[in-house]
Amino acid sequence: MSENKVIAISQFALSQWGCPHCGYRSGYMPIQVGGSAMWICGECQKRCAVLADGITRSKIAVGAPAYYPELQPHPLEGTPKHGRPDKKPVGGGEYFRSRGIGLDETPGCFVCGGSTKLHSNIAAFVQCKEAGERIVKMFETGARLDYREHEPDRIQVKIGACDKHFRNLEMLHNKTSETGTIVAEMIFRSKTEV
Repeated sequence: MSENKVIAISQFALSQWGCPHCGYRSGYMPIQVGGSAMWICGECQKRCAVLADGITRSKIAVGAPAYYPELQPHPLEGTPKHGRPDKKPVGGGEYFRSRGIGLDETPGCFVCGGSTKLHSNIAAFVQCKEAGERIVKMFETGARLDYREHEPDRIQVKIGACDKHFRNLEMLHNKTSETGTIVAEMIFRSKTEV
């Protein structure tokens, strides 16, 4: 496969073997037309055309001069696709990239408990589903895993706080944003130092 040539694979092949360049299982489709789509890998950022069943030539032109990629076998057929590895930061804890503070349903307040309802919350991307599950276990209450089968590498942990403990949530957000990680000590300090 030429480094610059966009190839076309079937939707089934993408679901089975991932990116035709690196085997990563997740990406996004910025454009879709009549059973054809451009898919961009979430890992290597390379693109390919993805064709629905029965389509053998992309309806989306690429390149200069323009051409319409034609269906071909997946270059990595038979090789298992892969997702994000379950790795931890050298200093301990878990990787944790906060998207900021917003509103979402959480199982109570991470400081005082409470009931499941709409709370101010931190929504943070985590390394993988297993890492997210470990982070949720760091909390007695107020945290949940946001995992979606169709986006297996865009996993978030949501941590909620009631109005009374909004400043505690801000403190936790600030501490995790400084390092890009979360450790039990940050949670303890955010619960007790405000």
